Amino acid sequence: MTTQKLFYEDPYQTEFTAQVLRCEQRQGGWDVVLDRSCFYPEGGGQPCDTGTLGLARVTDVHEREGEIVHRCTAPLSGRVSGRIDWARRFDLMQQHSGEHIVSGLIHALYGYENVGFHMGAETITIDLSGELDEAALRGIEAQANAYLWRDEPVQVSWPTAEELAVLPYRSKKALTGAVRIVTFPGADCCACCGTHVRRTGEIGLVRLLSCQRFREGVRIEMLCGGRALA
Repeated sequence: MTTQKLFYEDPYQTEFTAQVLRCEQRQGGWDVVLDRSCFYPEGGGQPCDTGTLGLARVTDVHEREGEIVHRCTAPLSGRVSGRIDWARRFDLMQQHSGEHIVSGLIHALYGYENVGFHMGAETITIDLSGELDEAALRGIEAQANAYLWRDEPVQVSWPTAEELAVLPYRSKKALTGAVRIVTFPGADCCACCGTHVRRTGEIGLVRLLSCQRFREGVRIEMLCGGRALA
């Protein structure tokens, strides 16, 4: 049974109730499958949500054949209440949304592809297919922040195969089936499974910390939102 993904219906929902469909003991905890969940599973470069289900802590979340599997610190059964760690979720939404804008602007200005993306506990890294100098980096940072301050709405869509065939979107690989497109009007259009802010003003701030040669291009280290302010 496919888990209903509440985080796609409303990425700002933090609490929910669900029915436990399966609970299996594993090394390090119990794997719990629910009929519906707000917990985002690790994927697309974005770490998973954490939080609680009943009295158990949720320490890891991943997707397996359409089911959201929650690694919990205690067994669960029946109907349970869940709550995600909203501070963590919003931080990840800020980081991921800011990365889209920076990657999209670089692609539009220089034609470089984002060939790698990692959201670490402290910083975000973007691997690009071409080189940038310090002046280019500062110019991109200025443009990204100016775009945030326009407070543009973020659009999420599931285009048909016909619509997708003519849509100029970024993607690291060829995609088939249902494809989720996240659009930052005037900055980026990209296939993405992550959670994002509703409006770009919520990202607050983008800081590009460093740029160093990496393989055939460069690796940019960046921070957004609360991390950038700190």
